[in-house]
Amino acid sequence: MNKNYTILIPTIDRINFLKRILNYYNSFEEDFKIIIGDSSTDENKLLNKKNMSTFSNLDILYLDHYSSKINSHHKFADMVNYADKKYCVFCADDDFIIPNGINQSVAFLEKNSDFSVAQGRFIGFSIKNNDKKGTKQFYWIPSYTNDSIIFSDPKDRMYEHLSNYTLPTIYAVHRTTLLKIIYKELLNSKVDPMQFGEFLPSILDLIYGKKKSLDVLYAARQLNSRVGYWPSLYDYMKAGKYEEEYIKFKNCLVKHLVKNSQLNIVDAKKVIDEAMSAYLKKYYSKGFKGILIGKMSNLLNALDLPESVNRNIKMLYRKIFTPRYVLNRSKEIDDFKNTIEFPTSKYFDDFEKIRNHVSLYEQNNKNIKETICN
Repeated sequence: MNKNYTILIPTIDRINFLKRILNYYNSFEEDFKIIIGDSSTDENKLLNKKNMSTFSNLDILYLDHYSSKINSHHKFADMVNYADKKYCVFCADDDFIIPNGINQSVAFLEKNSDFSVAQGRFIGFSIKNNDKKGTKQFYWIPSYTNDSIIFSDPKDRMYEHLSNYTLPTIYAVHRTTLLKIIYKELLNSKVDPMQFGEFLPSILDLIYGKKKSLDVLYAARQLNSRVGYWPSLYDYMKAGKYEEEYIKFKNCLVKHLVKNSQLNIVDAKKVIDEAMSAYLKKYYSKGFKGILIGKMSNLLNALDLPESVNRNIKMLYRKIFTPRYVLNRSKEIDDFKNTIEFPTSKYFDDFEKIRNHVSLYEQNNKNIKETICN
């Protein structure tokens, strides 16, 4: 079947991750259209090209004209221009966007023109040492709170998404025409992509349409795999670089909010300021609670503690510090976590394929390393 979507995979100097995700898509024996945007070193680009020749089931367009110094969001903005299918979806090289989740998202968008993006449930995974067995095991947790946003007024959608921002829509399924417009606006706005490269496209998505969160396993994101440091907005504030970039960000949003709603420029600026203020208060307040929210998971992943210790710390942390809107979702999250590994679960087949693929890939890499060492 000729699919009506393109999978865009940006990559930089992570040969094994890129090979792993391409192996995953190749295993479906379907004609996925994939665009790879490679900003690796010249040496690693050559290795990636060699690896790609082995994936006979995939229709790959390989773009290697990116400098290793290009910002990832500027690379995204260029990559999307090569997509020629009706829909497209970005997939980071260390993650998995699941074909069943893509298919269901596309089917939903086909029937609902007032929605700009669709996605499903996310999990985070890691491979950790099992102290008792001396082997590596696949661990996972539910990742992100991911509600649909279905207000009819773009102002309300924008406010809800920005003020409670936890999950970017970059990796959701989009109509390609809209995503091209949004990334063109990112470039035209001249915002610093390190500060607002994720925020701006995501908020524009909600100005142009509603967001659907489907009850399907959609993505598996590898935890603790980032190799570089990405400054927070608080870092830019301390350096005195935030305000100028925020004005560019706001002005871009104002233009599109006025275009798509009944607001005038003054009122549009006011509601954006209010939404941003609510977000900063929630995640960047100077109090102890504000410092901890959103940071504990990163800390625990870096420490790589035994799973039992990790779980107990997270449970205590959630009881003390988790915002009320997350606590209210705990039963839904627990139901998802408790059923996903049952063979009768609607999530099981997609989950098991990810788990087996990652585990087998880790074992094969371990065997290769041991052979080289011996």
